Amino acid sequence: MSDSPFNIQMTTVGLMIWNPTDEYLEMQYAGISIGLKPGEKQVFAIKCATHLLNAFGQRGLTSLTYGADEEKVGKEARQRNLDFRRKQVVEYNQRNEARKQMKLGYLPPSDIIKKYAIELGLTLLEPYAVREEERASISETKKENESLKAEMAELKAMMRQLMEKKEEVKEPEKPKKTTTRPGWLEKKDE
Repeated sequence: MSDSPFNIQMTTVGLMIWNPTDEYLEMQYAGISIGLKPGEKQVFAIKCATHLLNAFGQRGLTSLTYGADEEKVGKEARQRNLDFRRKQVVEYNQRNEARKQMKLGYLPPSDIIKKYAIELGLTLLEPYAVREEERASISETKKENESLKAEMAELKAMMRQLMEKKEEVKEPEKPKKTTTRPGWLEKKDE
């Protein structure tokens, strides 16, 4: 920075910040919420302005200095905003694709991501569909299950038949053991 009076005055006066995008930008500086409507211009203290520009420059927030070509600055800022929106949708899709590969749950898109995708004509990854090999595996498992159920039914029927035959063929009665000596007559009570 040079010692010209213009630079000293700019540090005490502030810097003009402009939102040339079609988005409302809600920002914070030193615990204070600051909002800029689409097309709105406002002067901020230099430290505040540089903080806001660093944080929201990629979203299209820009500064206007005396003598700047407003049309060119606005066009570049809107292009940055467009790139930011595209990047948000692409990163959302990449994040969900990575989660899918790691067999983690699907993250639903926020309303702003949905809005960006619609505006840009980009598609968002939908909730994970069951892959073909998983479908084949599920189908095979179902067939095995049905086969096992049929085998179990046959085994139950066979067991039932065996139990019925066992009841029909009773073992012959064994002679009762007597507590008396053989050949002795039991006394009958008169």
